[in-house]
Amino acid sequence: MSSLLPLSIVVPSRNAVSTLPAALAAIRASKLSRDDYELIVVDDASSDASATVAARHADMVIRLRGRPLGPAYARNRGAELARGDIVVFVDADVLVRPDTLPRMLAMFSGDSEVDAVSASHDDLPAARNFASRYWNLLLHFGEQRYVGTGGDLASGCSAVRRSVLLRAGMYDEWRFGFGCLEGLELGQRLQGAGSRVLVSQSIQVTHLREWSVASVYREIWNRSRILTRSLGYQRTRISVPSEVVFTLSRAMPSALAVVSIVALSGAFLEPPWWLAKGTIALVGVLLANMSVYAFYARTQGVAFAIAAAPVHLVTQSVAAVALFAGWVLRDTVGDRAPDATTQAYAEVGLETWPPVPRRR
Repeated sequence: MSSLLPLSIVVPSRNAVSTLPAALAAIRASKLSRDDYELIVVDDASSDASATVAARHADMVIRLRGRPLGPAYARNRGAELARGDIVVFVDADVLVRPDTLPRMLAMFSGDSEVDAVSASHDDLPAARNFASRYWNLLLHFGEQRYVGTGGDLASGCSAVRRSVLLRAGMYDEWRFGFGCLEGLELGQRLQGAGSRVLVSQSIQVTHLREWSVASVYREIWNRSRILTRSLGYQRTRISVPSEVVFTLSRAMPSALAVVSIVALSGAFLEPPWWLAKGTIALVGVLLANMSVYAFYARTQGVAFAIAAAPVHLVTQSVAAVALFAGWVLRDTVGDRAPDATTQAYAEVGLETWPPVPRRR
């Protein structure tokens, strides 16, 4: 397909009627000329009016029928029909700023060696409840402190040269049937193929999703488990140091060391000392996370940092258990793959849907 436009913007959507209008309106309000981009919405078998809402703003609406197959699958279908030299993927719960798209396009124009660019999380989520602020700020903290040149396209707003994307095999829609680290995996794959992937600290986007403490824990569980089962913890940490699981796990060795020392000292102390030992262990764990708590206090106030401390400790515990579960799954069951029938069809060259990732 010939490229006729500088940009194609692909928005995957699944029952996003509450956030999709604002996300699409923000794209249409961009300072980028309307003649320079096309807007494609891929509706992933929504049961609400998302497709109808999308039709009011988009140049093309792709409706996927049957069961939902996830944002990775939806992005791939949009990229296949895109006409732009560069494909920008914007989640249905993300607000771009008026200068986001022009600045991303300028990064490609200014450096021909740049193949992919990702925005980062801002420090002010649209949802103002405690869990949303805690989670969004944790992501913002990691990106601002550890981001740089790395294979991370997981912020909800990223751009990649279409030719490079197709050559890499696009998003892995088999291992990522729901939205979790598929952008990180793609960025790693692009980087491994010699592409230059950048994450911009200054190009920031606002997230509309409202989180609960339970949904934060589910997200951490899924991210941590996939990291060790599918992506490789050490390799991913080197290439993508800003991933939130690494922000959580950096303090784990220090905290475990403190707890181990205090536990060992219990052999030499009388029973009444249990309260002192517990206090020492807790203080040690809190000190190991002091950089995160200081960030929360600086941005949201001391009261917020105090409230975030116990939530953060539980979050770290969930991450640790999930990392271990991922290692067990990797060594016992192996990585997620297409079922045997689908793989058999692929081996003899027959097309299946969704398509099987080809080995290159």
